[in-house]
Amino acid sequence: MSVQQVDGEPAFVLHTKAYRETSQLVDLFSRHHGRLRLVARGSLRRSKGRGRTIEPFTPLIVGWRGKGELKTLANAEPSGTPLILRGDCLFSGFYLNELILRLLADHDPHETLFDCYLSTLHALSEGQYIELALRRFEHQLLSDLGYGLALEHSEDSGDEIDPEGWYWFDPVVGVTSPPLTPLEREQPNCFSGDSLLAIAAEDYSNPRHIKAAKRLMRLAIQNLLGDRPLRSRELFARGQVLNRDSS
Repeated sequence: MSVQQVDGEPAFVLHTKAYRETSQLVDLFSRHHGRLRLVARGSLRRSKGRGRTIEPFTPLIVGWRGKGELKTLANAEPSGTPLILRGDCLFSGFYLNELILRLLADHDPHETLFDCYLSTLHALSEGQYIELALRRFEHQLLSDLGYGLALEHSEDSGDEIDPEGWYWFDPVVGVTSPPLTPLEREQPNCFSGDSLLAIAAEDYSNPRHIKAAKRLMRLAIQNLLGDRPLRSRELFARGQVLNRDSS
């Protein structure tokens, strides 16, 4: 088996964990190679007293080499200022990382999603509206995974979505237009036509459409995640409770 060597690759750290006595397993999201796991040999020993380069939310240029399945991180240098995330923005950053870890296949390039991830982190670090930043990332993620949201036509009738109508969204089937009672219109899977069209166009000028987008993206993404819950959502909910208790 030949030795693979990659240098000068833009990347972000998604997650790290200790490996043996002094090393770490590092999950990266790289621009041209997608998600991958490397071993950073001796990184825990080297980090003492020097600060740590291998941290999430810092733009990196990395290189790796090896010929086995688990290759070695050869270098990791900052390529920009660390993006400082605090409070809800920090939990949102963990959410992005967990989605990438859970849903992207190894060594599957997603250059457009990488660029979207970078712009989303910038938005979070600059204190921009969290919900807007997350919805746009989720939309791009679903598109990259081959689950683009077809929200402009009804799947059962083929008709264009009526802004005045009401529709049912199933993450497997898509948008359908069955007769819906007033009670059914209150269900999480039910959406107004104007909200569906706004989500399709990523037009979030109306706060009502942003709330609808959050509901729809959650349904679509949960279908891909399966039964195992996202830890980042649990941390976010716990953080909100702690904040309320301390206020």
